[in-house]
Amino acid sequence: MKKTLILAAGLAAILLYGCADRAPQDKTENDDSIEYAKYFSIAGTGPTDKTITITDLWSGKEHKQTYRLIPRKSYAGYKADPYAVPYPIERCICMSTSHVAYLNSLSLTETIKGISGTRFVYGKAARALIDKERIKDIGTESLPNYELIMSLEPDIVFAYGISGSDNSYINKLRELGIKVMVVGDYLENHPLGRMEYIRLFGELAGKRAEADSIFDFAKQEYISLKNRIMKECGQDSGVRVLINSPFNGIWYIPGEDNYMSLLVKDAGGTILGSRSGETGSGRMSIEKAYMNALEADIWLNPGDFTLESLANINPLFANIPALKNGMVYNNSRRHTPAGGSDFWETGAVEPHIVLKDLAMIFHPELRTAEDTLKYHYKLR
Repeated sequence: MKKTLILAAGLAAILLYGCADRAPQDKTENDDSIEYAKYFSIAGTGPTDKTITITDLWSGKEHKQTYRLIPRKSYAGYKADPYAVPYPIERCICMSTSHVAYLNSLSLTETIKGISGTRFVYGKAARALIDKERIKDIGTESLPNYELIMSLEPDIVFAYGISGSDNSYINKLRELGIKVMVVGDYLENHPLGRMEYIRLFGELAGKRAEADSIFDFAKQEYISLKNRIMKECGQDSGVRVLINSPFNGIWYIPGEDNYMSLLVKDAGGTILGSRSGETGSGRMSIEKAYMNALEADIWLNPGDFTLESLANINPLFANIPALKNGMVYNNSRRHTPAGGSDFWETGAVEPHIVLKDLAMIFHPELRTAEDTLKYHYKLR
């Protein structure tokens, strides 16, 4: 097996991004231009009354927190307010690589002063600043370097919380006077909902118009391709997809309303064993998953294996038709030596490109001579 760290990182992402097994709540009094994202809203009409409300589910119950955007010239009187953010932000710290991708897509990489786990960052702009030590590694959520974080003087730390995990670092940072915004992009199940967080970052940085333009382009491309697949391949194209591979004796299968399942569906496929009405990843025995595998046309995202090493995991796997036919693809074509995957980084802001990858895999007849996979590769 090669690059086992990528397999572990990929599985962690699958579990993390499917952790909210609830349907998104309806949006309330928010910016009507927020179309797909369910866990944030923007309100206010001008630079002096703008607010961002974040909904989180990781704390065990739904919780809303409103942040006030305070113009920098007036900010001195609001420093003691943990939910007052200087506007526009000029210095920040990112606890997730997806946060890096949102900022990078807005040409705001220079605002990033620290990242949790720099070795997992793939993007060239951020990597260049990391190599020059202009972006520091501030440690992990479980063991952050508080002294370094304070010395970087961030306007805000973009964080996230995981249900059932120790998220005490968030409150600790606030106790130290550091502004923290818990961003729930990973909770969003719709690919365009996840991408729409570019509007949140654009709002904070004073680049909302640019963020809207980038989002609108991606949305149009995504919907256009989805409609083309439905038109040329049929609403039910019959592409049956086996997804993931066993981890510690358990096979995790995302529910039908999961981020990955929706991508596969929009590309004209169906994930075998996916449960209706669920957003999280359900557990399935290897034996039951194997029975589904016998019906699969494509095996998607098993991890960074060779075909031989994948077949050697279990004696039964050599009988899986998709493996025998070489129709196995993983989403870690762009990765770091430490196992960071750009699928979970830049892929968050390029759902239309991810969908195009899957369309080429599921429907090779739609592929032109110039088309190449960006995030996926075929196992050999």
